[in-house]
Amino acid sequence: MNLYIQVENEQPINHPAFEENIRQAYGTLPSNWEPFVRVQRPIPKIYEILGEEEPSYQKIDGIWRDVWPLRQMTDEEKLDLQNSRRT
Repeated sequence: MNLYIQVENEQPINHPAFEENIRQAYGTLPSNWEPFVRVQRPIPKIYEILGEEEPSYQKIDGIWRDVWPLRQMTDEEKLDLQNSRRT
């Protein structure tokens, strides 16, 4: 099933919807709905932290998709993690 997201002024509006639902609502696929690809939430590797609990929607290579920000732990966060595993 294909997903699309409504776009105004190059910004996504609301959340993605299935193509079939959009066609049922509008009778056709309006030009301001653009393709969307759902990206699964990543599992952080050791010393990585997921920056947000919800993804942002960004257009990459002409396709809107979920973007999950991952970041490396700071030295202090690494030390805290290492210490918590020792107890």
